[in-house]
Amino acid sequence: MRSNLGRATMGALITAFFGLILTLNAAPAPAEERVFDVARLEELLRSNPATNRPVDSVAELVPLLPRYMRMNFTFVYDSRSPFRSSISPDHPRVIMFTPDARLVLTFTTDPAQPGLDLLESLSFDDDTARFDLRSYLLPAAERRSWRPSEIATNCAGCHGADPRPIFDSYPLWPGFYGSVLDAFQNDRLGAEELQRYRIFLANAAKTEPFKSLIFPSGSTVSPYLDPKLTRAGTVELDTATMQFLPNTRLGMALTELNRERVYRKLSAGPNFRSGEKTALAELLDCQSAPSPAVATLQTIADQLQHENAMRLQRLGLQPGEARPDVDTMQELKFARELAEIDDVAKRIGVDRSDWSMALEPRSLSFFDGILSGIEGDKSYYLKEDLIAEMLAGLSKREPEFDRYFAMDWVFAEQGYPFGDRVDLKKALASCPLLTSAAVPGPSP
Repeated sequence: MRSNLGRATMGALITAFFGLILTLNAAPAPAEERVFDVARLEELLRSNPATNRPVDSVAELVPLLPRYMRMNFTFVYDSRSPFRSSISPDHPRVIMFTPDARLVLTFTTDPAQPGLDLLESLSFDDDTARFDLRSYLLPAAERRSWRPSEIATNCAGCHGADPRPIFDSYPLWPGFYGSVLDAFQNDRLGAEELQRYRIFLANAAKTEPFKSLIFPSGSTVSPYLDPKLTRAGTVELDTATMQFLPNTRLGMALTELNRERVYRKLSAGPNFRSGEKTALAELLDCQSAPSPAVATLQTIADQLQHENAMRLQRLGLQPGEARPDVDTMQELKFARELAEIDDVAKRIGVDRSDWSMALEPRSLSFFDGILSGIEGDKSYYLKEDLIAEMLAGLSKREPEFDRYFAMDWVFAEQGYPFGDRVDLKKALASCPLLTSAAVPGPSP
């Protein structure tokens, strides 16, 4: 995906946001112009402005949500969540999100399966750089005398003790409609998925809560990319099609929030203050900075191959069906960059097992999809998010670094509230200051 400042891509969220079931009491309805956050959601749940009574069901809730939230959504037809048995191609799970993904809502839709009218939310707190997971058992579900199981309400089981979104990286989202590049590819998997999606559009999509979603016009498979607009053999898409790339948009926004969480965890490491400049110098490939051992590079490369094979298996591709340019993890191209991220975590003394948004521990799925990571003849793909957070933190504490820190908004012309990228040229100019202050040494 091209823009005037960079190229963009990204992707995927597996489901299951769980938390404390709340008792809902009366409260004033929120105003549309206010930011719709979890506090506003709970106000709305306590009092439907049309009835002054608690919102009874998800079908009643969705028409009450802000227009911008009803315009940002995607569907999951096959999940690894505790509610996987309630999710199907005919009755997919719905994921709705604010444009910046600071609030994500999700719910199942099959009236014949348990889980209906359990609303789950994921929100992000900028002050603490933490994600918060909650669930709301609505009155309609209570009347059916249904309660989620203990396993289903254990957020940490999927999202970890320090919660994060569960989301695959661009361009593959197994189990999502538009599972490859937000489109239905011209292959066996794409044809089968497209057939199931058209059946869904002709049936369940005509009922609530789907009916109150705002499907963008201009695609026969809205909200996903029209098959006529797909480009064979490439993972690059045009920013003009962004409204038809919900998985991409959600992934970009969530990754930008998660990088703040990763930096918070990194900065709490036992060796952070003593090793911060050395670590940043390594990520920037400064002259005389340390670099990963050959054994680390090989380990990372092997892990990537295994993770890629598992991702393709979840997609449902048979051996030999995958197209290398489209159906594989983009991270396969960036083993060295990932090895440096791994090296930095070791140097600081922190566990990076939950840094990725993938479900699997120690995943190497870090591609945020904005292809702006080349400066000169060096690649900073995957690393630039961490470089941005580290340099931002350093410039706040040590003013002499402030001149080397600047951000570009990749999607400024399109108006999307994500796409902040560090100015790598300026960042690289900090190398002399970093290496003179750093004390390079082997990673533990």
